[in-house]
Amino acid sequence: MQKKKVPFQHKGQIDKISFSHPRNLSWWFFFFLFAVNFLLHRGVQQMRKLFKRIAENTKDDKFMHFIENIEVLVSKLLSLFMVIVIVAAIVDLGFFLFKELFYTPHGEFNAVLFEIFSLFLNILIALEILENITGYLKKHVLQIELVIVTSLIAVARKIIILDLRKVTGIDIIGLGIAILALSISYLIIRFSNKQNV
Repeated sequence: MQKKKVPFQHKGQIDKISFSHPRNLSWWFFFFLFAVNFLLHRGVQQMRKLFKRIAENTKDDKFMHFIENIEVLVSKLLSLFMVIVIVAAIVDLGFFLFKELFYTPHGEFNAVLFEIFSLFLNILIALEILENITGYLKKHVLQIELVIVTSLIAVARKIIILDLRKVTGIDIIGLGIAILALSISYLIIRFSNKQNV
């Protein structure tokens, strides 16, 4: 006959079969601590390497190189979009000219002449903006002289298409002051560029 197993005879007594010996537990516990320590040490080393890489990549030279690459990419995208705008403006001008030349009654073409000039000047301004962008791509410097010339063309366009019956004297004075300020700025930059050469 087999002897019946009595699970607990007294309160607090542990069954020897169901639980490992404390010496075996200490080895498992030691192994667990070793594994945790090893993983923490590896994790700390990996974190140090990561922080070192981040610090190296955020140094001034590498960071500025990264920013310059982004500027070049944005400039290329802007130049592509500007080419699309110029092509669309030329197509629009072509349709407008065709419609006005062939479908306008004789003698009324002069009425839309200012609108045609406005479309031409729009294309010219877009070309100047494209030249600003491509100049930046070539030299990585924004050329202030080109920006001022573009602004002068934009103000001149406004004056050319200006309907004197609809504007007040203050508007004309404002445009005159803008042209004067831009012209003086252009002269100052031209003289400073000649002296630097």
